[in-house]
Amino acid sequence: MSLYLDGCSMTHGHGLPRDQSLGKLFTDIGGYNVTDKSRNGKSNISIALDAYKHADKCEVFVLGFTYSSRFGLEYDSKNLDFYSGFHGSGVGDVDQEIENEFMHVYKYFYLTFGPPYSDQLSDMLVDYTISFLKSKNKKIFCFAWEHRDTNASLFYPYYGVEDRLLDGHLNKNGTYKLFNHIQENLGAE
Repeated sequence: MSLYLDGCSMTHGHGLPRDQSLGKLFTDIGGYNVTDKSRNGKSNISIALDAYKHADKCEVFVLGFTYSSRFGLEYDSKNLDFYSGFHGSGVGDVDQEIENEFMHVYKYFYLTFGPPYSDQLSDMLVDYTISFLKSKNKKIFCFAWEHRDTNASLFYPYYGVEDRLLDGHLNKNGTYKLFNHIQENLGAE
């Protein structure tokens, strides 16, 4: 069975070896054929758009929605992620002029489209994405790393320090807990 996984660094497993990531657990333990589009700094805009693009390619969707202050764009087939604490585009071979402009775009986006606009946009994207996938009869499980004011029911994986790395990302134990919770509740209404 094919599973689509998406989210930010918390879903991707930042700080963990790839063999301890959520995607790898779904492959090795869950037995799924996994398409993992999660990445560090990914926005809800990018998560929604990528889930939309993959809606007909996978049967199961696990989406870890992120912080509403993030924005995402695509430029020249590259993902441009804007997020708090942003220190560069991360898109590879770009010259300094593009890098500088990227920083200005982020500042403009955040000043113009920050809260409450970004909160409402994220809530709408979460609700739309879940409704869209349900309309296609997909098996889904969605969680979020910050509270969302949505019609859809979301899981909020709050784990203690024993389940986190020093930087706040999930450690191996926290990732296993999240994986087990998702497996037990996947597709439950």
